[in-house]
Amino acid sequence: MFEVNNSVNGDVNEVKLVGRLDVKAARDAEKGFADAAAAAPNVVLDMSELDYIASAGLRALKRLRADIVANGGTLVLRNVQDDIMEVFEMTGFAAMLTFE
Repeated sequence: MFEVNNSVNGDVNEVKLVGRLDVKAARDAEKGFADAAAAAPNVVLDMSELDYIASAGLRALKRLRADIVANGGTLVLRNVQDDIMEVFEMTGFAAMLTFE
């Protein structure tokens, strides 16, 4: 199961990711990410409850980042679990993302 929960506060959309961002969930994630980018120019992803990310999830994150940057906004990832951070580091995503 995967959930995307949005909370807009001014020009920041705080998005909480819950569950497993696997191949099945990637399509729903892309829709949720597109909605998040449209709701506010700056997006903060809370990954404290994200248990797993597959390559399809990485592609969805890459697309989200591209959409946000193209619109002059920022993307920040918070509370990234160690296993997820390891995936970001192994794939090179850690170099292109901003973490808090």
